[in-house]
Amino acid sequence: MKMDTPKWFWLFFLTCLFIYLMKKTGYVFPNLIRFYLSDLLAVPLVATLGMWFMRWILQQQDLVLMRWQVVFIVLLFGILFELILPPLMKRYTGDLADAGMYAIGGLFFWKIMNK
Repeated sequence: MKMDTPKWFWLFFLTCLFIYLMKKTGYVFPNLIRFYLSDLLAVPLVATLGMWFMRWILQQQDLVLMRWQVVFIVLLFGILFELILPPLMKRYTGDLADAGMYAIGGLFFWKIMNK
């Protein structure tokens, strides 16, 4: 079954929203979900929003992100959330596995969603 980009986007968005709302109610997910799923879905969500915004601004409905743009998003997330923010805020912890999740999410976006 082939799912197009909007379907992937909404599935990922609703998954992140569900996790967020459940955390607010005090539900504790298993560690794999609690620590890594949102990181895995972050790049595909942001890259899709960026692609849609560029399509709207440039009026090019067939526009897709270039490889360097996806790499830039992955690096931006990795540097910001794993290197810069952890020393500044207790809420963030630098973790190489999180950076790996950003990279896997970027690869998924590049291969499957960037259409």
